[in-house]
Amino acid sequence: MQRSVIFFLTQLVVMPLAALALNLIAVPVAAAEDFPNKSISWLVPYAPGGGFDLHSRAVVRGLKKRLGVSVIIKNVPGAGGNIGWNLLWKAKPDGHTLAIVNIPGAIVSELYGKPKPQYSLRKFSWIGRISAAPYVWAAGAKTPYRALEDLQKAKEVIISEVGVGGTAWVTATLTANVMKFKPKMILGYPGAPAANMAIVRGEGEARALGMDSPGQMRSIHEGDLVPLWVYLDKRDPEFPNVPTVGELGYPELAVLASHRVVAAPPGVPKDRLKKLREAFADTFKDPEVLRAFKKMKAKPLPVVGDQWTPMLNSLFGLMEKYSNVFVKAMP
Repeated sequence: MQRSVIFFLTQLVVMPLAALALNLIAVPVAAAEDFPNKSISWLVPYAPGGGFDLHSRAVVRGLKKRLGVSVIIKNVPGAGGNIGWNLLWKAKPDGHTLAIVNIPGAIVSELYGKPKPQYSLRKFSWIGRISAAPYVWAAGAKTPYRALEDLQKAKEVIISEVGVGGTAWVTATLTANVMKFKPKMILGYPGAPAANMAIVRGEGEARALGMDSPGQMRSIHEGDLVPLWVYLDKRDPEFPNVPTVGELGYPELAVLASHRVVAAPPGVPKDRLKKLREAFADTFKDPEVLRAFKKMKAKPLPVVGDQWTPMLNSLFGLMEKYSNVFVKAMP
Protein backbone atom coordinates (compact mmCIF):
# COMPACT_ATOMS: atom_id res chain seq x y z
CA MET A 1 0.00 0.00 0.00
CA GLN A 2 2.78 2.39 0.91
CA ARG A 3 4.63 1.56 -2.32
CA SER A 4 1.47 2.27 -4.32
CA VAL A 5 1.10 5.67 -2.72
CA ILE A 6 4.76 6.51 -3.38
CA PHE A 7 4.43 5.36 -7.01
CA PHE A 8 1.28 7.46 -7.46
CA LEU A 9 2.93 10.58 -6.01
CA THR A 10 6.02 10.04 -8.15
CA GLN A 11 3.86 9.89 -11.25
CA LEU A 12 2.19 13.16 -10.32
CA VAL A 13 5.61 14.82 -10.30
CA VAL A 14 7.28 13.03 -13.22
CA MET A 15 4.42 13.30 -15.71
CA PRO A 16 4.15 17.13 -15.60
CA LEU A 17 7.96 17.41 -15.83
CA ALA A 18 7.99 15.11 -18.82
CA ALA A 19 5.25 17.13 -20.47
CA LEU A 20 7.15 20.34 -19.73
CA ALA A 21 10.29 18.87 -21.30
CA LEU A 22 8.36 17.96 -24.44
CA ASN A 23 6.93 21.46 -24.62
CA LEU A 24 10.37 23.00 -24.29
CA ILE A 25 11.66 20.84 -27.11
CA ALA A 26 8.71 21.74 -29.32
CA VAL A 27 8.90 25.53 -28.82
CA PRO A 28 11.89 26.24 -31.11
CA VAL A 29 10.36 24.14 -33.87
CA ALA A 30 7.07 26.00 -33.66
CA ALA A 31 8.86 29.35 -33.56
CA ALA A 32 10.81 28.48 -36.71
CA GLU A 33 7.65 27.37 -38.52
CA ASP A 34 5.79 30.51 -37.49
CA PHE A 35 8.55 32.95 -38.50
CA PRO A 36 8.14 35.86 -38.48
CA ASN A 37 6.15 35.88 -35.25
CA LYS A 38 6.56 39.56 -34.38
CA SER A 39 7.23 42.86 -36.10
CA ILE A 40 10.49 43.31 -38.01
CA SER A 41 12.77 46.30 -37.43
CA TRP A 42 14.31 47.79 -40.58
CA LEU A 43 17.25 50.06 -39.72
CA VAL A 44 18.03 53.01 -41.99
CA PRO A 45 21.39 54.49 -40.96
CA TYR A 46 20.55 57.94 -42.35
CA ALA A 47 18.02 60.69 -41.68
CA PRO A 48 14.58 60.58 -43.37
CA GLY A 49 14.23 61.94 -46.89
CA GLY A 50 17.32 60.56 -48.61
CA GLY A 51 17.50 57.79 -51.18
CA PHE A 52 18.22 55.00 -48.69
CA ASP A 53 15.25 56.03 -46.59
CA LEU A 54 12.83 56.39 -49.51
CA HIS A 55 13.86 53.13 -51.17
CA SER A 56 13.47 51.32 -47.85
CA ARG A 57 9.96 52.67 -47.39
CA ALA A 58 9.00 51.59 -50.92
CA VAL A 59 10.21 48.01 -50.39
CA VAL A 60 8.64 47.74 -46.94
CA ARG A 61 5.20 48.31 -48.50
CA GLY A 62 5.43 44.97 -50.28
CA LEU A 63 7.53 43.09 -47.74
CA LYS A 64 5.02 43.40 -44.90
CA LYS A 65 2.28 41.93 -47.11
CA ARG A 66 4.35 38.87 -47.88
CA LEU A 67 5.64 38.30 -44.36
CA GLY A 68 2.32 39.01 -42.64
CA VAL A 69 3.80 41.27 -39.94
CA SER A 70 4.63 44.95 -39.54
CA VAL A 71 8.02 46.05 -40.87
CA ILE A 72 8.97 49.18 -38.95
CA ILE A 73 11.46 51.71 -40.33
CA LYS A 74 13.87 53.03 -37.70
CA ASN A 75 16.17 55.88 -38.73
CA VAL A 76 19.45 55.74 -36.80
CA PRO A 77 21.73 58.33 -38.47
CA GLY A 78 25.31 59.00 -37.50
CA ALA A 79 28.96 58.14 -38.17
CA GLY A 80 28.44 57.80 -41.91
CA GLY A 81 26.04 54.88 -41.39
CA ASN A 82 28.20 52.95 -38.93
CA ILE A 83 25.84 53.43 -35.99
CA GLY A 84 23.09 51.55 -37.81
CA TRP A 85 25.36 48.82 -39.18
CA ASN A 86 26.97 48.24 -35.79
CA LEU A 87 23.46 47.84 -34.33
CA LEU A 88 22.66 45.27 -37.01
CA TRP A 89 25.88 43.39 -36.25
CA LYS A 90 24.94 43.10 -32.56
CA ALA A 91 21.25 42.28 -33.15
CA LYS A 92 19.81 38.86 -32.31
CA PRO A 93 20.12 36.63 -35.42
CA ASP A 94 16.47 35.61 -35.47
CA GLY A 95 15.52 37.38 -38.70
CA HIS A 96 13.53 40.13 -36.98
CA THR A 97 16.13 42.86 -37.57
CA LEU A 98 17.17 44.06 -41.02
CA ALA A 99 19.12 47.08 -42.26
CA ILE A 100 19.84 48.78 -45.54
CA VAL A 101 23.58 48.95 -46.21
CA ASN A 102 25.48 51.48 -48.32
CA ILE A 103 28.00 49.74 -50.59
CA PRO A 104 30.82 50.62 -51.26
CA GLY A 105 30.65 53.20 -48.47
CA ALA A 106 30.47 50.54 -45.76
CA ILE A 107 33.42 48.70 -47.35
CA VAL A 108 35.65 51.74 -46.97
CA SER A 109 34.50 52.17 -43.37
CA GLU A 110 35.34 48.54 -42.60
CA LEU A 111 38.76 48.65 -44.30
CA TYR A 112 40.00 52.09 -43.31
CA GLY A 113 37.62 53.61 -40.74
CA LYS A 114 38.92 55.16 -37.52
CA PRO A 115 37.70 53.94 -35.15
CA LYS A 116 37.23 50.64 -36.95
CA PRO A 117 33.56 49.58 -37.01
CA GLN A 118 32.47 46.40 -35.27
CA TYR A 119 30.89 44.70 -38.28
CA SER A 120 32.39 42.45 -40.96
CA LEU A 121 30.38 42.85 -44.16
CA ARG A 122 31.22 39.45 -45.60
CA LYS A 123 29.64 37.80 -42.54
CA PHE A 124 26.25 39.51 -42.78
CA SER A 125 23.26 37.44 -43.91
CA TRP A 126 22.47 39.15 -47.21
CA ILE A 127 18.83 39.45 -48.25
CA GLY A 128 19.44 41.25 -51.54
CA ARG A 129 20.16 44.48 -53.39
CA ILE A 130 17.35 46.95 -54.01
CA SER A 131 19.04 49.28 -56.49
CA ALA A 132 22.30 50.74 -57.72
CA ALA A 133 22.22 54.52 -57.98
CA PRO A 134 24.69 56.42 -60.20
CA TYR A 135 25.90 59.84 -59.16
CA VAL A 136 25.97 63.34 -60.59
CA TRP A 137 28.55 65.90 -59.45
CA ALA A 138 26.97 69.27 -58.74
CA ALA A 139 28.15 72.64 -57.49
CA GLY A 140 26.25 75.44 -55.81
CA ALA A 141 24.57 77.90 -58.15
CA LYS A 142 26.24 80.74 -56.23
CA THR A 143 29.74 79.28 -56.64
CA PRO A 144 32.04 80.07 -59.61
CA TYR A 145 32.24 76.38 -60.57
CA ARG A 146 30.70 75.46 -63.92
CA ALA A 147 33.25 72.99 -65.29
CA LEU A 148 36.00 70.64 -64.12
CA GLU A 149 38.66 73.21 -64.99
CA ASP A 150 37.16 75.62 -62.46
CA LEU A 151 37.57 73.05 -59.68
CA GLN A 152 41.14 72.26 -60.75
CA LYS A 153 42.09 75.95 -60.60
CA ALA A 154 40.54 76.48 -57.15
CA LYS A 155 42.73 76.63 -54.05
CA GLU A 156 40.31 74.15 -52.45
CA VAL A 157 36.78 72.90 -53.05
CA ILE A 158 34.53 72.72 -49.97
CA ILE A 159 32.51 69.51 -50.03
CA SER A 160 29.62 69.04 -47.58
CA GLU A 161 29.15 65.42 -46.53
CA VAL A 162 27.34 63.15 -44.11
CA GLY A 163 30.41 61.34 -42.83
CA VAL A 164 33.47 59.27 -43.60
CA GLY A 165 32.59 56.03 -45.39
CA GLY A 166 29.37 57.08 -47.09
CA THR A 167 29.36 56.33 -50.82
CA ALA A 168 29.07 60.03 -51.66
CA TRP A 169 32.20 60.60 -49.53
CA VAL A 170 33.92 57.69 -51.31
CA THR A 171 32.93 59.17 -54.69
CA ALA A 172 34.14 62.65 -53.76
CA THR A 173 37.44 61.34 -52.38
CA LEU A 174 38.25 59.25 -55.46
CA THR A 175 37.02 61.96 -57.85
CA ALA A 176 39.22 64.65 -56.32
CA ASN A 177 42.23 62.33 -56.42
CA VAL A 178 41.74 61.19 -60.01
CA MET A 179 40.58 64.54 -61.44
CA LYS A 180 43.28 66.46 -59.58
CA PHE A 181 41.51 69.05 -57.48
CA LYS A 182 41.87 69.68 -53.75
CA PRO A 183 38.86 68.84 -51.55
CA LYS A 184 38.08 70.20 -48.12
CA MET A 185 35.50 67.95 -46.46
CA ILE A 186 32.92 69.39 -44.08
CA LEU A 187 31.41 66.35 -42.31
CA GLY A 188 28.59 65.67 -39.89
CA TYR A 189 25.37 66.44 -41.78
CA PRO A 190 22.59 63.98 -40.81
CA GLY A 191 21.71 63.08 -44.39
CA ALA A 192 22.12 63.95 -48.06
CA PRO A 193 19.29 66.54 -48.12
CA ALA A 194 20.96 68.40 -45.25
CA ALA A 195 24.34 68.24 -47.01
CA ASN A 196 22.70 69.71 -50.13
CA MET A 197 21.11 72.51 -48.12
CA ALA A 198 24.53 73.30 -46.69
CA ILE A 199 25.64 74.18 -50.21
CA VAL A 200 22.56 76.36 -50.70
CA ARG A 201 23.43 78.20 -47.45
CA GLY A 202 27.03 78.67 -48.56
CA GLU A 203 28.59 76.29 -46.03
CA GLY A 204 29.71 73.97 -48.84
CA GLU A 205 30.39 74.31 -52.55
CA ALA A 206 29.94 70.94 -54.24
CA ARG A 207 29.23 67.23 -53.74
CA ALA A 208 28.13 64.01 -55.45
CA LEU A 209 24.35 63.46 -55.50
CA GLY A 210 22.44 60.20 -55.97
CA MET A 211 20.61 60.44 -59.29
CA ASP A 212 17.69 58.27 -58.16
CA SER A 213 16.99 60.28 -55.02
CA PRO A 214 14.12 62.72 -55.75
CA GLY A 215 14.99 64.73 -52.66
CA GLN A 216 18.51 65.34 -53.95
CA MET A 217 17.54 65.92 -57.59
CA ARG A 218 15.08 68.59 -56.45
CA SER A 219 18.06 70.78 -55.53
CA ILE A 220 19.19 70.61 -59.17
CA HIS A 221 15.74 70.97 -60.74
CA GLU A 222 15.03 74.05 -58.61
CA GLY A 223 18.31 75.63 -59.68
CA ASP A 224 20.08 75.60 -56.32
CA LEU A 225 22.77 73.21 -57.58
CA VAL A 226 24.29 72.97 -61.07
CA PRO A 227 25.26 69.55 -62.51
CA LEU A 228 28.82 69.40 -63.89
CA TRP A 229 29.15 65.71 -64.90
CA VAL A 230 27.50 62.33 -64.45
CA TYR A 231 29.18 59.07 -63.41
CA LEU A 232 27.93 57.08 -66.41
CA ASP A 233 29.20 55.57 -69.66
CA LYS A 234 26.48 57.35 -71.66
CA ARG A 235 24.68 60.65 -71.16
CA ASP A 236 21.58 60.49 -69.03
CA PRO A 237 18.26 61.51 -70.64
CA GLU A 238 17.50 63.67 -67.61
CA PHE A 239 20.75 65.62 -68.13
CA PRO A 240 21.35 65.49 -71.91
CA ASN A 241 23.70 68.48 -71.85
CA VAL A 242 25.84 67.24 -68.96
CA PRO A 243 29.04 65.33 -69.91
CA THR A 244 29.94 61.90 -68.57
CA VAL A 245 33.13 61.11 -66.68
CA GLY A 246 34.22 59.17 -69.76
CA GLU A 247 33.86 62.24 -71.98
CA LEU A 248 36.00 64.18 -69.52
CA GLY A 249 38.73 61.53 -69.79
CA TYR A 250 38.08 59.53 -66.61
CA PRO A 251 36.09 56.40 -67.66
CA GLU A 252 37.30 54.44 -64.61
CA LEU A 253 35.04 56.60 -62.42
CA ALA A 254 31.89 55.39 -64.19
CA VAL A 255 31.73 52.37 -61.84
CA LEU A 256 30.99 54.59 -58.85
CA ALA A 257 27.41 54.02 -57.73
CA SER A 258 25.56 53.59 -54.48
CA HIS A 259 24.39 49.99 -54.04
CA ARG A 260 21.47 49.80 -51.60
CA VAL A 261 21.59 46.32 -50.11
CA VAL A 262 19.48 44.72 -47.37
CA ALA A 263 21.16 42.56 -44.74
CA ALA A 264 20.37 40.65 -41.56
CA PRO A 265 22.79 39.84 -38.73
CA PRO A 266 25.27 36.98 -39.16
CA GLY A 267 23.96 33.52 -38.35
CA VAL A 268 20.27 33.82 -39.26
CA PRO A 269 18.90 30.24 -39.60
CA LYS A 270 18.74 29.03 -43.20
CA ASP A 271 14.98 28.46 -43.19
CA ARG A 272 14.31 32.02 -41.99
CA LEU A 273 16.84 33.49 -44.41
CA LYS A 274 15.19 31.61 -47.27
CA LYS A 275 11.79 33.01 -46.33
CA LEU A 276 13.15 36.56 -46.12
CA ARG A 277 14.86 36.27 -49.50
CA GLU A 278 11.76 34.83 -51.18
CA ALA A 279 9.60 37.63 -49.77
CA PHE A 280 12.19 40.22 -50.86
CA ALA A 281 12.29 38.86 -54.43
CA ASP A 282 8.51 38.72 -54.66
CA THR A 283 8.19 42.30 -53.43
CA PHE A 284 9.45 43.64 -56.77
CA LYS A 285 6.41 42.13 -58.51
CA ASP A 286 4.09 44.23 -56.33
CA PRO A 287 2.34 47.00 -58.34
CA GLU A 288 2.23 49.27 -55.28
CA VAL A 289 5.99 48.96 -54.81
CA LEU A 290 6.69 49.58 -58.49
CA ARG A 291 4.44 52.66 -58.44
CA ALA A 292 6.39 54.01 -55.46
CA PHE A 293 9.66 53.69 -57.38
CA LYS A 294 8.14 55.25 -60.48
CA LYS A 295 6.92 58.19 -58.43
CA MET A 296 10.49 58.66 -57.18
CA LYS A 297 11.74 58.43 -60.78
CA ALA A 298 13.89 55.55 -59.59
CA LYS A 299 14.36 52.06 -60.97
CA PRO A 300 14.80 49.00 -58.74
CA LEU A 301 17.61 46.65 -59.78
CA PRO A 302 17.11 43.69 -57.43
CA VAL A 303 19.76 41.03 -56.88
CA VAL A 304 18.63 38.36 -54.42
CA GLY A 305 20.60 36.61 -51.69
CA ASP A 306 23.90 34.92 -52.53
CA GLN A 307 23.83 36.33 -56.06
CA TRP A 308 24.96 39.61 -54.46
CA THR A 309 28.21 38.13 -53.04
CA PRO A 310 30.34 38.30 -56.24
CA MET A 311 29.49 42.00 -56.61
CA LEU A 312 30.46 42.59 -52.98
CA ASN A 313 33.83 40.89 -53.49
CA SER A 314 34.46 42.88 -56.68
CA LEU A 315 33.77 46.17 -54.90
CA PHE A 316 36.07 45.13 -52.04
CA GLY A 317 38.80 44.73 -54.67
CA LEU A 318 38.18 48.20 -56.11
CA MET A 319 38.30 49.87 -52.71
CA GLU A 320 41.51 48.01 -51.83
CA LYS A 321 43.09 49.18 -55.10
CA TYR A 322 42.80 52.78 -53.90
CA SER A 323 43.83 52.05 -50.32
CA ASN A 324 46.47 54.81 -50.27
CA VAL A 325 43.87 57.39 -51.28
CA PHE A 326 41.41 56.45 -48.54
CA VAL A 327 44.04 56.09 -45.80
CA LYS A 328 45.31 59.58 -46.60
CA ALA A 329 41.77 61.03 -46.66
CA MET A 330 40.74 59.65 -43.28
CA PRO A 331 40.41 62.43 -40.67
